[in-house]
Amino acid sequence: MAMAMAKTKTKTKTKTKTCEHCKKKINVKYTICPLCGGHQRDIMDSIPSVCPRCQVPLKIYNSDNEEYDICPQCGGMWLDRGEFHRATREFEIYKKGKFQGEYRKQSAKDPLEYIVCVRCGKLMNRKNFKRISGVIIDECKRHGVWLDADELEKIRHFIADGGFDRAQDREIERNRAELKELATTVKDTAFTQRLIHFWNFKRILFRGWR
Repeated sequence: MAMAMAKTKTKTKTKTKTCEHCKKKINVKYTICPLCGGHQRDIMDSIPSVCPRCQVPLKIYNSDNEEYDICPQCGGMWLDRGEFHRATREFEIYKKGKFQGEYRKQSAKDPLEYIVCVRCGKLMNRKNFKRISGVIIDECKRHGVWLDADELEKIRHFIADGGFDRAQDREIERNRAELKELATTVKDTAFTQRLIHFWNFKRILFRGWR
């Protein structure tokens, strides 16, 4: 019995790592130390950087003072979180100013297919960039984004044509509609409660407490 309990404890033992800042032991899954608040570098398994679609090794190309992992076969590219943030900054896109004409959203043609993260090998989420761009990106929240060929240029064109402003306006309108619906629901609930209290009062008034 004691040996069985010991085996159970061994199986359920939580894996830990040392915080890079305060040097205390924390859960290996934590990306932020709960003791000192320091951000932790992600510990990833050593897996080769291959295209999640073609399964061929990615090659590193230098562009805009950045190193991008690009598939030589399909032209898709991997961007770490910081790289994607810098590649889609409004300031940099407006400064180049090479986009002309109105951005036109294209309908999705490819069948739904989930691909794995280049860094951790786990399935990524598919999302419409800024909800209204029409560019469906594959995102790993911890590591970065996979973009198929020409998708980065489409995102930049969307941003250059004021896409961020339109996305914010759409978000404001959506929040406004939700608040209006919530206010209506609260009013209906309050009215129902008052009605119930009114009829309870009448019942007590004419029938007593029985």
